[in-house]
Amino acid sequence: MSWICRIRFAAVAVLFFVLFVSLRPAHAASDQDPLSKENKLKAAYFLNFIEFINWPNDSQNSPATLLYICLQDETPFEEFFRALVENRRAKGSKPELKIQRLSEPNHCDYTYLHQPLAEEDLKINGNIVVLASDQISQQGAAITFFIADRKLRFEIDLDTMQKNQVTVSSELLKLARIK
Repeated sequence: MSWICRIRFAAVAVLFFVLFVSLRPAHAASDQDPLSKENKLKAAYFLNFIEFINWPNDSQNSPATLLYICLQDETPFEEFFRALVENRRAKGSKPELKIQRLSEPNHCDYTYLHQPLAEEDLKINGNIVVLASDQISQQGAAITFFIADRKLRFEIDLDTMQKNQVTVSSELLKLARIK
């Protein structure tokens, strides 16, 4: 096995370990949980992407202290995501995350959309937008989830990342399809 394959395998293993550790407390939910396993995995990915993205006010010497996360509206996804964030807070992870809805007047650094925004709701400039599916079309999206070979994958638009002055870890880029 070449060293490149070993590095890629190690990166995937670490990412999935982090994802499954993050998902563990969510299993306490009832069996009638309305959120699919796919959406739970998207929530875990969405949260863990933060560890691999550096925002403009973030550096090794001065890490971001507060990151504003915007979700589209109240859904089972939001409830599950908030539970994941609470688990992360309990571990003392940085940066601190503030979760809000796009319908509230706010600033967003990182946004999750499960449907396209209407023209009048277009508040996504200057932040990283993650789309729940490649079936959604939204200008300015930086990361898009898609299904390939019955597996959840994601695509990163490097041009959009650069326009928003963020950098993405090479470890995350190795796992992504690059646009």
